[in-house]
Amino acid sequence: MARPKQKVSITTLAAEFDVTAPTISKALSNSKEVSETLRQKVRARAEELNFIPKRPRRTTFNLCVVMDLPLEASFGLDACHTAIVSGIYNFCQENKLEFSLLCENYNKLDEMDLSKELYRRNADAAIIVRARADRSYLKNLERNHFPYVCVYEGTEDKSIRMDNYAVGKIALDHLASAGHKRVAIARYTGRSAASDRLIGFAQAASQQGMPADHITEITPANLEGHAAGHAIVKDWLQKDRPWSAIFCSSDNLAFGIVSEAYLQGIRIPDDLAVITCDDGIHSEQSAPPISVVDIPNRQAGYIAAQYAYKMITSSGEPAPMPAPLAVEQVIARASTASKTT
Repeated sequence: MARPKQKVSITTLAAEFDVTAPTISKALSNSKEVSETLRQKVRARAEELNFIPKRPRRTTFNLCVVMDLPLEASFGLDACHTAIVSGIYNFCQENKLEFSLLCENYNKLDEMDLSKELYRRNADAAIIVRARADRSYLKNLERNHFPYVCVYEGTEDKSIRMDNYAVGKIALDHLASAGHKRVAIARYTGRSAASDRLIGFAQAASQQGMPADHITEITPANLEGHAAGHAIVKDWLQKDRPWSAIFCSSDNLAFGIVSEAYLQGIRIPDDLAVITCDDGIHSEQSAPPISVVDIPNRQAGYIAAQYAYKMITSSGEPAPMPAPLAVEQVIARASTASKTT
């Protein structure tokens, strides 16, 4: 009678390679304590056998937020990311899960063995914020079968999405309803969300009957945040105020515009209307308060945490990603009061 097939484990792999079980464990976690040759052989054999080592069972799970920071950026969260992280934290609190945070610029994330670092931190799943699909560290997570989900950008089949076309459309429709005929959109390049908002903005302008030359696209090349907003206003003055309203895809741009407008004696919204995204305390308490497209960032973080939790607790095939989150309204404030009033 044929002997039953032996179950694959770290112990059986250790016997196959004539090494100790801890050595196999280190090879599978890509430890530099094991030679590159052996690591590659062990990992290739494990993949061939479809073997994924079980992690020690703990009384609770740890969801780690991985924040992909720009190069040379100090740590700080804008309104969007504050809301996303708050949503993740709320889910962890409600479900008695551990919450952790790893913040690093993308070069360092790409250089490190992210799976190993997350294992070291006892993380069971990662929620990636600000990722781009081409990041090497995402490939590292894929290679090592580490559970993760991205918020808004990143690997398409593992990302919580929102309807960014609607964001641009809603912003344009709001400005048009306030009587603006010449408008601008300011955005940073390199982010698919900002590109989709531009498309939605332009399509809505066409539907409103605005000629193409009444829409100005502004892409700050060398400046970030408030500084870029200051530069936009100065350029606007030098060109004799070619548009009367601007939609900022980033709230930091809007804060810089409002600040420079005050310094230049420009009246908001009489001379210049401003609308942005991501409602936060700074938008509400700005002078004047800034209108925003109400984006469900907190909900996105909560859903991302919920999905990550399902990935590590459910058996069988992973659930499909949720449909893109709907964006439906503007929180109208003094920065975009009607030109007809």
